[in-house]
Amino acid sequence: MQAGGGDSVTASEAPSSDSEASDCEPGPEPDQDAALTEEWARELLETADEKNAQEVRVESRAGVAGALSRVLAVTIRYECAGERRALPLVVKLPPRDPFGRLFVAEAQFDTREILFYTELAPALNKLAEEALGPGMGLPIPKCMKARLPDEIGGDSELVLEDVTSSGYEAAEFAAGLSLGRARAALGAAARLHALSLALREREGALDRRFDFLFPCERAAAGYLRLVRRGLPQLEAFLRGRPTAPTRPPPARAPSLLGTLLRPAEPAPLVHADFWSGNLLFRERDGACECMALDWQMVSLGRPMDDVALLLLSSLTPELRRAAGAELIELYGARLEAECRRLGAPAAGSQARRALAPDWPRAALRALLLCAGSVDVALGEPRAEARLLEAVRDLKAEGVLLLKPDTDA
Repeated sequence: MQAGGGDSVTASEAPSSDSEASDCEPGPEPDQDAALTEEWARELLETADEKNAQEVRVESRAGVAGALSRVLAVTIRYECAGERRALPLVVKLPPRDPFGRLFVAEAQFDTREILFYTELAPALNKLAEEALGPGMGLPIPKCMKARLPDEIGGDSELVLEDVTSSGYEAAEFAAGLSLGRARAALGAAARLHALSLALREREGALDRRFDFLFPCERAAAGYLRLVRRGLPQLEAFLRGRPTAPTRPPPARAPSLLGTLLRPAEPAPLVHADFWSGNLLFRERDGACECMALDWQMVSLGRPMDDVALLLLSSLTPELRRAAGAELIELYGARLEAECRRLGAPAAGSQARRALAPDWPRAALRALLLCAGSVDVALGEPRAEARLLEAVRDLKAEGVLLLKPDTDA
């Protein structure tokens, strides 16, 4: 459900999982441009503190090939101290298609994700370790290696640990998240938002130091392309349902986008594509844990952006109606508590107070994202029903009548 452009698709960073949340087709077998050599493998083993590895070999298989990246599942097998060992990895590379590669380069999707892992995430994790203790940073895979493109459209490389080897798995999109997984996902979102608000308290506006964050005007262009791609499909889908609105809200998307995407102070970081297809889960010691993937759209925004997209895209209508208010309240309490622990109590309280008033804007933004990626849902009865019920509910709430700020 990625707002990456006119033909954007979600490319999970867990190709070894059986996620049904992606509409990516299996990619072709990896070729030599991936440079998966023994030298490459030894460099990564040294990063993992395996400096005396012997009999090193690389095994790879295609994962998913989307508009924004190619994802390979790679396993480095080796011997050390007489033991056979394995290092499972995920390798993200630019798309092969020249037009896709150019689109990625122009929007800096690969650059943004690499800089998130190499600059922004370390800063947030350092703050978390100082304030909360070891292991309390962002719930994201460990970055093993990163290489920025040396020219526009050039090769980039992002190598991450494959967390599916430690028990994480994808959720089935059509079935929707369970209540426990929804809570875990919102806990992960609260950690991101709180850490970014605390870092902002220390250093000022984050886009001054991290100038690669997705700017509002560029995000608006990407969302518009996405919505224009999905709008005809959504209109055709709604026309076949007599109780649905005859004219879906995305028709007004061009004039609404500035209102829907504009950050509000204090502006935290948002994932901006926070749905179940970009999340992995595991059960550990009786608790559900969530890890977030695909950080190509990370930007300044509003906390409710991530919350609303998760609720509308990834929960069944029944669970959303029964537990949506509870989940928002749970998220707000978690956000405020995390900000207090991180030394930013005022920012946390302000962000929590803004959640309920911000629901109409964030919900319409989320619906536009779902419309732009409507092909993820079409053809699956449960996912189609979820989309239709979201439109009905937001119409009943008056959300579809939201006007641009300039029209107010």
